[in-house]
Amino acid sequence: MRTYEELTGGFGQAIAFRARRQLAKELLREQASTITIAGDSFQLYDMAMNGVSFLATPDGPLWQVDDILEVDIRVHETSAYLGRARVAREEQLYGQRRVGLQLLSGFLDLHEMQRLDEEQALMQDLVDGPERIIARIPVAYREALLATVHFAAFYQRILDNHEARRRDAHAIAEEREALARRAIVAIRPRWHTLRIAAAEAAEALKGDRKALAAAKTATETLLTPLIVAAPILHRAYYKPLGYAGDFSVMLHIYKDGFEGDTAFGQVFHKLACEEPLSAGVRTRKDLVKQLTAREHARMRALGEPLRAMSLGCGPAREVVEYLAETETPAVGVRWTLIDQEERALSVAYHDVLRAIDARHADCTAQCLYLSFEQLIRDPLAVRGEPQDFIYCVGMFDYLNRRRAQALLLALYERLSPGGLLAIGNALGPNNHAWMCEFACDWTLIYRDRDDLRQLAEPAIAQGATLELQSEASRAYDFILLRKP
Repeated sequence: MRTYEELTGGFGQAIAFRARRQLAKELLREQASTITIAGDSFQLYDMAMNGVSFLATPDGPLWQVDDILEVDIRVHETSAYLGRARVAREEQLYGQRRVGLQLLSGFLDLHEMQRLDEEQALMQDLVDGPERIIARIPVAYREALLATVHFAAFYQRILDNHEARRRDAHAIAEEREALARRAIVAIRPRWHTLRIAAAEAAEALKGDRKALAAAKTATETLLTPLIVAAPILHRAYYKPLGYAGDFSVMLHIYKDGFEGDTAFGQVFHKLACEEPLSAGVRTRKDLVKQLTAREHARMRALGEPLRAMSLGCGPAREVVEYLAETETPAVGVRWTLIDQEERALSVAYHDVLRAIDARHADCTAQCLYLSFEQLIRDPLAVRGEPQDFIYCVGMFDYLNRRRAQALLLALYERLSPGGLLAIGNALGPNNHAWMCEFACDWTLIYRDRDDLRQLAEPAIAQGATLELQSEASRAYDFILLRKP
């Protein structure tokens, strides 16, 4: 609990409070909200209590800033706002025109809009039942999903039954892991075949948004409740910190062991840790250690310390291992570790300082508690001396190209001359994204090498040299930008 003296309010531009805008697709289901102007309907893009924006085609009606329009904003068939609005701005977005309006009378009751949408969804689900979902899914995906569900349910039943018969035995935890180790030998190759078949069936849905959404809903309804017995899948799916790949998930992946309260949970926990994306988390860590060693040697040859910054550091396992694995105690590295989660920074700070102390290394580490949104909106939020090595391995997978380029350029500008910027991104196309996307509701932006080159263009325009490098598992590619 904080005192009133600690509740400081806003600073600078934040003093003038503005109602927070929310994306329509996050507040309401897709296609649930529209705005009608002079008989033409448009899809809402975002909304706040006092304004909205919507998308219009390039050849649609033209408006000028300060035009006054009569508008009808609806959720499904119910009007949420009927009145006048002023055209405040227009900009290009995804090849369309995004038009912003200021409401001139009344306000949008966002909570009521959300309630109306939820009520409509409930009525539709009650009337239509699961048949509406199943009917939208092609037979190939239905069959692939059924195979995975039956497989998981079968092994859950037999493993749970075997455990139940052994409850009176001593050393239950040891016996449970022994059972999981025995079972995974038979389960692993069959599960691999099933998930590849499901991924191939899912790939055919990419051009059909309704089928894709239905397939994900069916997977989360039928398969996910079984496999969340695995601690890593439970945390990734339920997202207690608001996002899937938090520091606890990363620690599970780094440990790569048999964890869980049942043998079945332990088996699927280990299988999840062996997924290509998980294996890639470990091998991309190893690549960052190699890059750190290279940049450290470069700076030592110049007689200078290495100033290294990690954006989205999580538990900073690569720093801990680098300190532990050097032949002689590391000298002259100044790490700046940045994350949006306070508990992740606490783990990183504790483990890194302990590693420095254990080797009597002449190094330092500071932690900065900043949200990724702060960094995207204001790259200068991280102030201080230029950095010789900046890396970010788990954030660009979530950013669209425009925002990724802006952040990449901001990080590049923080480099000292000769410095290196390393950006990791999940590699696409691939056949291993199905578990994350469909079973765990964990969406990443997968990029091929042409996509990565496009992300790097703003820095290349400023004279950077570009190298693309894969980590050993080939689940992630790295943009390596050297500043002249």
